[in-house]
Amino acid sequence: MRFGNALVIACAVALAATAEAQRHVPVPNSEFPKVKYPDSLTSLNDKCAVAGGRLSTSVRPVYVNEVPVGFCCTKCPGVFSKEPEGYLTAFSPSLVCPVTGKPAKPEAKLRAYVNHEIFYFANDAARQKFRTSPLKYVGMVTDPVSRVRFQPKASSPRADWESRPFYFESGETRAKFVESPGKYGWREGA
Repeated sequence: MRFGNALVIACAVALAATAEAQRHVPVPNSEFPKVKYPDSLTSLNDKCAVAGGRLSTSVRPVYVNEVPVGFCCTKCPGVFSKEPEGYLTAFSPSLVCPVTGKPAKPEAKLRAYVNHEIFYFANDAARQKFRTSPLKYVGMVTDPVSRVRFQPKASSPRADWESRPFYFESGETRAKFVESPGKYGWREGA
């Protein structure tokens, strides 16, 4: 009986992990399926934004205006994050300005970062308003150290690095970040 209970528990844990895992979702062109992420959002793109390959289910996305952009390998998110505009124009995303609710323009002068998330705005006034009070406009962000998605609050630990605000799920992850900001400040790897 004890073995049976352990087996049931192990199966339940495996099913829960599978439900939360990134997975491919069917699309008309089955060679390049989109990816559904643990937060229930589906990738904006069906091919890697950088290399054009099939999206990997083992590589975390970069969120642009709270929409996930998928990648084929661990190198691509870092390349994309530094100058995303050229890659974004390849698939003409419909982005919404988090401040005005109007269409956002994927232009470098209208770009801002919070953690590894990228935001674009309808105009410079909206960008400045966002930069003044980012917590008023952001949804979920990814802790750059633990990689956990969470909703930052005014009480969330924060650090600034290279003119960017970073919010953390805990004081421990903030401490690790402050100790090595170059290691965690730019999106790298899976």
